[in-house]
Amino acid sequence: MIGQRTRVAEPSSVAAICDRRFFAVLLALLVPAFFAPTATAGEHSVTAAEANGTYRAVEGKSEIKILALGHGKLKVQLALVYEYKSGAGPTANVGDASGEATIENDVAVFVPEEAGDCKITMTFLPNGKLKVEQKGEECGFGHNVRADGTFRKISNRKPKFDDA
Repeated sequence: MIGQRTRVAEPSSVAAICDRRFFAVLLALLVPAFFAPTATAGEHSVTAAEANGTYRAVEGKSEIKILALGHGKLKVQLALVYEYKSGAGPTANVGDASGEATIENDVAVFVPEEAGDCKITMTFLPNGKLKVEQKGEECGFGHNVRADGTFRKISNRKPKFDDA
C-alpha cells in the first residue's frame, strides 16, 4: 500500500479520551444522587396507611388512635391507664386527651389544649410500632398517668373517635 499512511494514536491521547469518558460516566451517576430529595438519615416519611389505626401499649392497657388528615396533620386520641394495687385491690388512674398533632417525616408532635407544659412526641417505627415520649408533667392526666412507652398497632382500620 503505497501512498497510504496508517495513523497510530499516541498513548497520551488514548489515556486522555479514557479519562474523559470515565469522568463523564462518573458525573452522570453522581449528579442525580446530590439532587434527589431524601429524608434525613434514620427518618422516612410515614404514609397515611402506616399512621392510621389504633395502637395499644406493650405494657398496660393504654391506647392511642391516629388518623392522617393530610397536610402534615394527624387527629389523635389518647386513652391512658396507670394500673396499680391498693389496699382494696387492683385499681387504675386514667387520663385522656384528643386533638390535632403535626407530623414531619416519621415524628408527630401533640400538645394537648390547656395542658400547661405538656408535649407528646410520637415516633413511628417499623413493624407497626410507635415510640411515645412525654415532656412535662402538666398534661391534665390522672395521678401517675403518663403517655410514655412503646405501642403496637392492633388495628389498621380507620379509628372511631369518642368526640365529646
